[in-house]
Amino acid sequence: MRLELYEIYRDIYIEPTREAYELALEYGYLPYMIQRYIDILGYKEALELIRAFEKPVKPVVRTNTLLVTSSELKNRLQQLGFKLEEISWAQGSFWVIEKPKSPTLGATHEYLKGYYYVHRDASSLIPVLLLLYEYSGDILDACAAPGGKATYAAQILKQRGSGVVYANDLVLYRLRALIGHIMRMKLDNIVVTWSDARILYSKLKRKFNRILLDSPCSGEGRISIDPSRKRKTSILDLAILVKREIELLSSLVDLLEPGGILAYVTCSIAPEENEYVVNYVIRAKSGFKLIEPPIKLLNYSKGIIEYRNLKFSEEVENCIRLWPHIHGLFGYTICLVRRE
Repeated sequence: MRLELYEIYRDIYIEPTREAYELALEYGYLPYMIQRYIDILGYKEALELIRAFEKPVKPVVRTNTLLVTSSELKNRLQQLGFKLEEISWAQGSFWVIEKPKSPTLGATHEYLKGYYYVHRDASSLIPVLLLLYEYSGDILDACAAPGGKATYAAQILKQRGSGVVYANDLVLYRLRALIGHIMRMKLDNIVVTWSDARILYSKLKRKFNRILLDSPCSGEGRISIDPSRKRKTSILDLAILVKREIELLSSLVDLLEPGGILAYVTCSIAPEENEYVVNYVIRAKSGFKLIEPPIKLLNYSKGIIEYRNLKFSEEVENCIRLWPHIHGLFGYTICLVRRE
């Protein structure tokens, strides 16, 4: 599948309006990003989104139930001064409502013993729960570091008694973090590989029934914890990211067994990195379909099937969108691709 950068740039380029420039100046964004929000949501709701990005998100503690019960962990952390609230749709996971001055979440004895993993936000729990719903067996996490999803998947599969997580990443310093979490949490059903995910088949020479692709992206949905994302990605940078995302997804769907499912995930609300990417791939390659999530963990928003002059397949509506101003989480998108 030959893909030219100029084609992507042509598709996603937009000239911002005056109102987009004014909001961008007030809140410190690149104008094209504000124009996108207005085009998708309208001015009033776009402003709600921008203001939601100014609010902090609650970190999450996920219990390693292979080593400790969630109730015991909750009691231990509450004795240290943490206030926790259970997440109703993710058993054994807690929002951290209040924290003491000391210790930090990453400096408790319980953390060092591997009793829990700290997520910056609850959104990253969702793709693992959807992908592993009523499933036991091997899974490929193609861009796995630093390890939140890979360790979660390994924990679930270990409890079900079957399955190995193949956790791959290309960036060495991130792989070191992944390996550190695996050792800390005493997980023995994870195989770590170091490769560009676009050429993984030549390394592993096997296929999978479940694949997780948490694609490297602009990180635009994480503005609440990293305000630099407001201005970090130019429109050309975005086109380069989209090209790589299409290449990653296109190569990894070929690793699916018939009937297998791949979860394409980004911490971005940009349609260019989500609906545009999956639509491009399912149109270019036959035998793949976008499916609805098997369970409804919360009131997801649907995927976007029309964006400016772009019209996507109706299947794209099956993608899941999380919006900070609606769901109180990171901006996040999940698309489930099944091989027929």
